[in-house]
Amino acid sequence: MTRSASVHERALGNLWTCPKCGRKLVGRNMAHSCSSATVAQFLRRAGARERALYAHFERMIAACGPYHVSPAKTRVAFMARVRFANVNSIGPRGMVVTLALTKPLASPRFEKVEEVVPGWWVHRLRITALGELDRELQTWLRRSYRLMGMQERLRVQPGRARGARARAGTGNGSAGRSRAPSRSRG
Repeated sequence: MTRSASVHERALGNLWTCPKCGRKLVGRNMAHSCSSATVAQFLRRAGARERALYAHFERMIAACGPYHVSPAKTRVAFMARVRFANVNSIGPRGMVVTLALTKPLASPRFEKVEEVVPGWWVHRLRITALGELDRELQTWLRRSYRLMGMQERLRVQPGRARGARARAGTGNGSAGRSRAPSRSRG
């Protein structure tokens, strides 16, 4: 492993590598589809404009920090510790990309915004020109990389322990006591 590769791996933490397909995953033996798909295969039908869009988008991803490219037959995912952005399709109508954030963003640039699991909002946009790969998109990608890809959204906030709600009311001799059920208004 080269010095830069070891720095890259340390930044992303310990990722498990599937011995069959080489995919990097956050946990050992995580469910995934083993495939030998490549970025070149994904781009094989793309024209010069589409290839330029993809190359610029990947440079924007690289500007966020260490990452892995995780190609599949139907998309190319970009992951830090976990996936945070994708190129879902590419062709004459442009490049469709998605990025994940903790909250929905309001922008006319998004074709679709949906919460796929609680706290995981997928934002979909179509890129048709290099000029659309701009500072605004870079800002969104950096936030997605940090919060979702590097999993900063999961870190405990200072002064707030994990499970604080579950432990509320257990101090000062109240351990073992149950609370009376709340009454519903109606």
